[in-house]
Amino acid sequence: MILYKYRANTEFTEKIFLDQKVWLSNASGLNDPFECSMQEISKEWTDKQVEEGMQAQIAGLVMGAMNHLANNQGFWGMKPYQVKAMLKTLGRKKSLEEKYKMCREFIKSKTGHYPSDLKATISEFDKQLNEVGIFSLSETCENQLMWSHYAEDAKGIAIGFSVEKNTKLTDANHCVKVNYSDILPEFTGDGFISELSIYIDEFGRPYSKNKISFSDPTFKLAVSTKPTCWSYENEWRYVEEKSGSYNLPAPIKEIVFGLRCPPENREKYRSLAEKYISNPINFYEIQKVPNTNSIVKKEIK
Repeated sequence: MILYKYRANTEFTEKIFLDQKVWLSNASGLNDPFECSMQEISKEWTDKQVEEGMQAQIAGLVMGAMNHLANNQGFWGMKPYQVKAMLKTLGRKKSLEEKYKMCREFIKSKTGHYPSDLKATISEFDKQLNEVGIFSLSETCENQLMWSHYAEDAKGIAIGFSVEKNTKLTDANHCVKVNYSDILPEFTGDGFISELSIYIDEFGRPYSKNKISFSDPTFKLAVSTKPTCWSYENEWRYVEEKSGSYNLPAPIKEIVFGLRCPPENREKYRSLAEKYISNPINFYEIQKVPNTNSIVKKEIK
């Protein structure tokens, strides 16, 4: 399978060959104003997720302390009798909010940082979505609208990336097929997959930060859903957690010259490919189908 990137004749297209890298734009840099959008998250759903997260953090602290006591060990520098006193105080707290506050303050006193706050994780979801880097590709190089919109009115080229094993284009976390729908994605009642990242502060102390996982199905759906009016693009997306410059997601195996691509540009990209791309490349051109308004890709022998 080949996925195509339509490109105008610019210095940035040349840099794909020169640097062996591609630029992944964030949502605000793309041409669809609905990119990376979600339905509004209801307060009831948020409250349920936060409550479950609070309970999990409290349970984690209690289980850790109990395991250390069972082995007659201290806990975070505390002697066993101090651990028992802490658990007793925690048990006296009546509400979940009080227990959670004590749990957070305890962890802050031992590590210098508060544990992850699930409310903040959910509230920053839109920000996390808008930081995702997206490199758009198409299943076809024979789409006249794509040539017009993205390849300088057919004067540019289409770069064909080969979908091969052990590349980003065969990694389900990094290559997603676009879902065309006029209904925005929403979180389901099952919640979301979160992941914990560990960081080190300026004093050498570890601390954690929770975020919604890049592999979460709803997160991926938000990154890959577009309105149905864009369905003609037959789009796939190479994605990373952050926008920026990345190595080629797969080998370049084809270069397709647009119907109006001038001879000097054809020669330029042929030379760039032969000089900087190590694997063999096939060259094609777009031709008119006689007696029709259609186009077709033909190999250049």
